[in-house]
Amino acid sequence: SFGVCATRRGVGGVGGGVIVIDVDGCARGRGVGSRGSARRHAAFGARNVGGGGDDIAVSSPAAVNESVVARAAPNVDGLPVKVLVEAAMLAAMTGLTFHVSSLFRFDAYFGALFPLPVVIAAARWGEKAAMRTLVVATLLLALISGPLRALNYFCLHGVLAYTLGSLWVRGSSWWVTIPVSALTRTCGILGSLAVSSLVWRENVLALLVTQMYALIDQFAAGVGATFAPTMGWVWATAMFFILINSFSYTLILHMVYTIVLSAVTGQNFVNAPPKVCRALGVSA
Repeated sequence: SFGVCATRRGVGGVGGGVIVIDVDGCARGRGVGSRGSARRHAAFGARNVGGGGDDIAVSSPAAVNESVVARAAPNVDGLPVKVLVEAAMLAAMTGLTFHVSSLFRFDAYFGALFPLPVVIAAARWGEKAAMRTLVVATLLLALISGPLRALNYFCLHGVLAYTLGSLWVRGSSWWVTIPVSALTRTCGILGSLAVSSLVWRENVLALLVTQMYALIDQFAAGVGATFAPTMGWVWATAMFFILINSFSYTLILHMVYTIVLSAVTGQNFVNAPPKVCRALGVSA
C-alpha cells in the first residue's frame, strides 16, 4: 500500500501522534505518549492531532504523485518537460542531418527535409516549441559544423521553417504562406551570401553578377548580336531568378509537407486546398 507517515511533537505537554495514510486515502491515528488522538477529514482537508500542533493536509495518492512530479519537473518558459525533450530530439535530428548532408554533398537531395523538424514542432506543440527547436539546432550546428554552416542553416532553412510553422498554426491559406515563405527564402539566400562574403572577404553576389554579365556578353557576341546588356539589367535578372527559385522551392515544400504532416498530425495542418488534398490523396 501507499503510505505517508508524519510525526508531530506535543505542544504544552501534549504527546505526539503518528499518522499513516493508506492507498485509499484513509487515515489511522495512534497515540504516542500520555495522550494521542487522530481525526480524519475528507480529501484535501486539514487534520489536527491532539488539539495542538501541526496541521497536515491529506490528499489522494494521485494528487500526491502529481504534486511530486510538478515539483520535480518544473516548466521552463511555459513548456512542459515532454515538449522540451521532443524539441531537443528534433533539433538533434536536424543538426545531424544537415551536418552529414553538408559533409557528403547531399544538400540537393535532402534540401526539402531540413525545415521539417521545426515545422513538426510547430504542428505538435506550437510556436514556442518551434522556436526552441530552431535555436537548439542552430547552436548544435555551430558546435559540430562551425558557425558558417550554422548561419547558412539558419538563413536558408531555419527562418523559413519557423515562418511556415507560425503561419500554418495561425490557419493562413496558401495564398498567404507561399508568397511570404518565398520572400523569406529570398531574404535567407541574400543573408547567406552576405555571411559568405564576410567570411571570404569578397562580395560573392557581385562576383556572381559579374560572371553572369560576362557569360551573357559572350553569348551575344557568339550569335552576332550588337547589343550589350547593362549591369542593372543583369542585377534585375539575377534577382528574378532567385525569386523563381524561392517560389518553386516553397511550392515543393507545401506539396511534400501536405503529405508528411497529414500523417504526423492526422489533419490538414498546412491548410491545403481541397483540390490539392484530393490530388495528393490526403484528407482535407
